[in-house]
Amino acid sequence: MTVSETALLVVRGWLIYVFIAGALTSPVVFFGRRRVHWLWWETLVFIVPFFLWMALMLSDLSTGRKSIANLGEFVFITPAVPIAALIRVALGTRVREGICAGSLFALVCLTAIGVFWLTPALPE
Repeated sequence: MTVSETALLVVRGWLIYVFIAGALTSPVVFFGRRRVHWLWWETLVFIVPFFLWMALMLSDLSTGRKSIANLGEFVFITPAVPIAALIRVALGTRVREGICAGSLFALVCLTAIGVFWLTPALPE
């Protein structure tokens, strides 16, 4: 696989991830906007977990452990984004917003790492 093919695969996967996660998260953000003050850096949840997972997939750690079929496992990370948004709205102002947002962001990133380590090699 050439560098350009790999880059195209990464971009396509990321766009699918953003589209699905964004479609599932936008109603939560819209209806929870009066209950929670959203911070600008929370949008990084659409970038960092995916590229963290992709970095692991493209590293030597996946050699021999993963197959080409595992490139679709990012869909397991996608539900973590709207779930984190729901938790953030449910907690509201009971927890300091920065701490709550940072903790949930870290949990989504840990989910991405967990998906890499816990998903076995899928048959091609």
